[in-house]
Formats: sequence, C-alpha cells, structure tokens
Amino acid sequence: MPRTDVTEFMKDSRLGRVHISVALLCGITLLADGYDVGILGAVIPALTKSWHISHTAAGLLGSAGLAGMLFGGIGLGTVADRIGRKPSLIVSLAVFGVCAGLSAAASGPVVFGVLRFCAGLGLGGALPLTATLSAEYAPRRWRSSFVMWTSIGYATGALLAAAVSRAAIGSWGWRGVILTGAFPLLLVPVLALFLPEWLVRGGRTDQARRIMAAVAGPERVAADTELYAAPSADRVPMARLFERRYVLRTVLLAFAFSGCLLMLYAILTWLPTLVAKSGLSVAGGLTMLILLNGGGVVGIVINGALAGRVAVSRIVLGSYACVAVSLIVLGFAHSDLTIGMLAFLAGMFAYGSSVAENAYSTLVYPDELRGTGTGWCLGIGRIGAIAGPYLGGALLDHEVPLKLAYLVFAAAGVVSLAAVTIVQRHRTGGGTHGTITTGAALGPVEL
Repeated sequence: MPRTDVTEFMKDSRLGRVHISVALLCGITLLADGYDVGILGAVIPALTKSWHISHTAAGLLGSAGLAGMLFGGIGLGTVADRIGRKPSLIVSLAVFGVCAGLSAAASGPVVFGVLRFCAGLGLGGALPLTATLSAEYAPRRWRSSFVMWTSIGYATGALLAAAVSRAAIGSWGWRGVILTGAFPLLLVPVLALFLPEWLVRGGRTDQARRIMAAVAGPERVAADTELYAAPSADRVPMARLFERRYVLRTVLLAFAFSGCLLMLYAILTWLPTLVAKSGLSVAGGLTMLILLNGGGVVGIVINGALAGRVAVSRIVLGSYACVAVSLIVLGFAHSDLTIGMLAFLAGMFAYGSSVAENAYSTLVYPDELRGTGTGWCLGIGRIGAIAGPYLGGALLDHEVPLKLAYLVFAAAGVVSLAAVTIVQRHRTGGGTHGTITTGAALGPVEL
C-alpha cells in the first residue's frame, strides 16, 4: 500500500487557493495582535486622564496584556495537540474578542488590567497556532514569503489602530475606541467556515484527503494511499541549548530578542505621549504613531525583498544600529516634519530588526536545535516586550528628560547589537551560514 506524508505533500505542492486562504487568515489573526497593542498606545493619554493614574500604572496595563500572551502561548500548545489547531484557534480568538470588548466597560484600572491579561491569554494562544499553520500549509519555495506576509498583518493592525484612534477618539472617547478591539469575534465564523485542518495523527484522514485533492487534484491522492504525518524532528530538550558549545549564543540571543522587543513595545505604547512632550497635540501624536507603524510595514517588506540576497546577520545588525540612531536623534527633534520622518524610520528598523532576528535564530543553531532555539528566543523576547510599557511609564513618572528617555530605549537596541555581534564572532558548527535560504522563516509571527 502506498504511503504519503501529508506535510511533505504540502511542502512539495504548487501554490493555490488553499495555501493563499490559510496565509490570509493567519495574517488577519496577526492583525488582531497588532491592533490590540496599537489601540492601547493610542488611548493611554486619555485613559490616564480619565482614571487619574500614573504613567507607571498605565504601563502596567500594557504589560498585563503582554504577560497574558506569554502564558497563553505556553498553555495552548498542549490543548491544541489534543483537540486540534483549528478549534483551539477559534476558542483563543473568541476569548480575546470577548475580554477586549469587556475592557471597554471596565470600572477602573484593576478590572481593566485583569481583562487585558485575559485577552492576552486568548491572543497569546492564537499566535503560535498561526505560526504553525502558515508554515505547515506553505509550499517549500513560498514559505519565506508566507511568513513575511503574515508578519505584515501585525504592523498593519497597529497602523489601523492608530488611524481609527485618530479619527474616532474625539467623538467616541477612549472606551469606544477600545471597543473596536473586539473585532476578532467577527473572525470566529470565518475561521470556522474557511480554515482547513487535517488531523492525520488523530486518525481523521477524510478531511486530509479533501484538502489534498483541493490542492493537487483528486488524481494525485489514490483512494488506497495511507496518509501519515511524520513527527517533527525539530524539537529537542531545551537543556541542549545550554551545552558548552551553545550556551553563549543562547544567553546572548535572549538579550538580543528581549532588547529588540523592549524597544519596539516601549515606543508603540508611549510614542504619542512622548511626542506630546515635544509640543504636539494628541492628534499629532497619533499621526506619529501612524507613521511609526507605516514604517513597520515598509521594513517588513524590505526585509522580505532582501531575503537570500544579503547575509541575515548584516540585516539584523544594520537594523539594530539604525533604530537606535533613529531613537537617539528623535530625542532632539522638535519640528513636526523631523519627528514624523524619524518615527517612520524608527518603525521601519524596529519592525525590520524583529523580523530579521527571527530568521537569524534559525541559522545560529544546527538543524536538530533550530526549532527549540527559535522557540527559546521568542519566549524570552516576550519578557522584554512585557518590560517595555512599564519602563516607559516609569521614565515619564520620574520626569526623565525627553532626550534621556529616548536614549534608554535606544540602549536596548545597542544591547541587542552587541549581543548579536558577539554571537557572530563565536559561531561554530552546523547551521551557521549567513544568508537566508529558500524556506527559512523571515519574521516573527509572534511579535
């Protein structure tokens, strides 16, 4: 009896409707993540005034959602293995949408923070699933493009949040704007109807046959073909990452990912407030947030265009350096035009560096450690993301000069730059080539 590995079948397939629909749905799910973060950064000035809370407390509200995402991402993997990725993703988005909507009616910051944490649990569970699905369904030669385009969903979501806030916060108030964050509930029936899923390991091969027939035509899958999904060899005990040969790069990459995401989430959360200290209006601050996220979309696209042409280490190091310089100069800018240009550049290089570093993490470990190493980097990076909003709020409450605040954020980028520079000088063993190869992941589907 002929046997077919469904994962390899999909990797070898030609691009078609099924692949595109999965990539589109995954990108829209990531859009929800970006929208959620962007909305909070846009409404924080109004929220702090409404509840008379400190910037540090407001930063903790931003960190609460990101902490929920950390725990949600850890917890849902086991559930998804039991009930399937599709139902797990639907439940995650439903939890996120409900909690995000309820947070608009929160009576105070404590209730708001709890609901933000719960929303993060749902969204944090959804993001690893979109990562797995986008990779699982992508043809081999299109995998890099799939990851890039789904990553654009995050920056697009943050951009959309800033645009909606600028247009509506004056008439709807911050509660009305927060309520729009419940839109992922509209995705639940769409995912239920259109997101495919095979559960070959669970013995449900009929659905897999239908998907494979839709991809390649029914003649490609004989009725007597036995379908199976080979277990992934890309996951090994995390202790391997701390062997003498790899411990230096493991520790340093943890600093690099944490520094990059601290910098990104700090400016996403606090840019409108920071530029207001330069004399801009609330509307002007939201415009700068739009430019920041617009630059992020451009940065992701540019990195996708550079894939395979430029060593990924150079992309990572160059992006770290450029975002740090952009933030330092931003602290000295006063005119609207200069601030806008620097915000755009900061977004382009901050998002670009977070995309490129994910690809870099797949190259610094040998094949058998690649999945575990990348997962470690993404998980530890979340700690930096959680710290970013809190750090920004604490700096504002201590009335740190604007130039120094931007310098602190830039310092995180310098730490990332130094860490990857040292890793580059000490890399040995397998998997150490420097260019992005066909099929390599280009960006963080978990931002």
